[in-house]
Amino acid sequence: MNQTDNKNRTTTKKNEGIEIRVHDIEKGVRRFGWLCVVFALVFGAVAFIYEQVRFTPRYTAEATFTVSTQNKSTLIGGASVYSFYYDAATANQLTETFPLILESNLLQDAVCEELGFNSMPASLSANTVEGSNMFTIKATSKDPKLSYDVLNAVMKNYPDVAKYAVGNMQFEMISAPTIPSTPSNSNDYISSVGMAAVIGVVLGFCIIALYAYSRNTIKDKKDVKEKLNIEAIGIIPNVSFKKHTKEINRAILCTNEKVDRTFYESIRVLRNVLKNSLKPNEKVVIGTSTAPSEGKTTVITNLALTMAESGKKVLLVDGDLRNPSVAELLGIDSNNLDYKIETSKYKIAYLNEYGIYFMVIKIDKGNFFKNINSAYIKEVFDSVRNQFDIVFVDTPPCGLVSDALFFAQAADAAFYVVLQDIVQTTKIQSGLNNLLATDINVIGGVLNGVESAHSGYGYGYKRYGYGYGYGYGYGKKKHRRKI
Repeated sequence: MNQTDNKNRTTTKKNEGIEIRVHDIEKGVRRFGWLCVVFALVFGAVAFIYEQVRFTPRYTAEATFTVSTQNKSTLIGGASVYSFYYDAATANQLTETFPLILESNLLQDAVCEELGFNSMPASLSANTVEGSNMFTIKATSKDPKLSYDVLNAVMKNYPDVAKYAVGNMQFEMISAPTIPSTPSNSNDYISSVGMAAVIGVVLGFCIIALYAYSRNTIKDKKDVKEKLNIEAIGIIPNVSFKKHTKEINRAILCTNEKVDRTFYESIRVLRNVLKNSLKPNEKVVIGTSTAPSEGKTTVITNLALTMAESGKKVLLVDGDLRNPSVAELLGIDSNNLDYKIETSKYKIAYLNEYGIYFMVIKIDKGNFFKNINSAYIKEVFDSVRNQFDIVFVDTPPCGLVSDALFFAQAADAAFYVVLQDIVQTTKIQSGLNNLLATDINVIGGVLNGVESAHSGYGYGYKRYGYGYGYGYGYGKKKHRRKI
């Protein structure tokens, strides 16, 4: 293989990895996207309340005036005459010293003494017009009347304090101070609420990203091989039904004309792979999974139908003794069938509509744990093994209860159903290891419920499955199933 091929393969794997991560993020958004909205609303509401509580209106009183400094006195008729003036030099001097005087302790102490405060009750500021003797003084506090009083006290005491720096001065009022009627500040809660809402969205997305990063599931055929170390012998697409105003047959069976043809083709391919993988002496095949609702009942039942279609004499066994579901999928009542063969351990009926045989294993439900064991199951299989070309057994999930392992010890081969992108890989590995520990021939894994983006069928599907009712001990919880 040349360097270009290696580069292309690396690029392909990188793109596949990106697609998987994007798929995980999309799944996270569908599952946890509501958190972004909730966090945004909660954080925004908290920010709004906080801004409302902490907001304190402040009032500013201001006055604009010109300042002139005193000229040297002259004697006219024996009397001293004073004049006030300003020039560029004086204006520059006032510009530098005016704000400093406002901040001086002398002025602030004089204002506090006049108003009867121990400390300055308002903040002061001054603006100057450069190159002129025009000034604006502002006094800001929580109380509008207090701001007005402080400003008047400043203007009254300022000349006495400032004369040590710039000499005597005279104010000529341009805009006299008034008691402010509206706050000079505003509650900028919109930006605070917006920022808090953005933080909430980011936090929600971080949770989504963490969920996507932590997801370790089986997403494609390559994952089956690399993560589970078994061959992917089948890829089964998702199935959905179009909305109908009237009731239709929604059973996911190859015999149902409402089921898309691609599903049938995928089952038929799986059947052919299975036939070629079984050794001549391997007749009893079990299908299991890690968890409920992964579609193993649907897969193994349809395998039995397509195998019978190919001319084989097929026996389908409902081995899920706690929660039987094959009969419901086939739309039959197992209690009212015409059983042609019946022993103390099982009974068998021929389903003419499907061209297969159906077995119900008898078990004492009142003493389930004592009666269900591999020896009992082996006796059942040994008595029918030579009567059929192949025996398919639907077992419980091996990651949930130990029943599937009893069947595995008595059967010849098994395949493992994995619902795409649902169960954590570690749990699948654990269930698969339990199955492998029985020394049964695990032919491979069947990736079920595959979305069109991963299947190559180019058809939109919807997940299917059914609810399990396992509890402790025997006894089925009643759930409405969707098979």
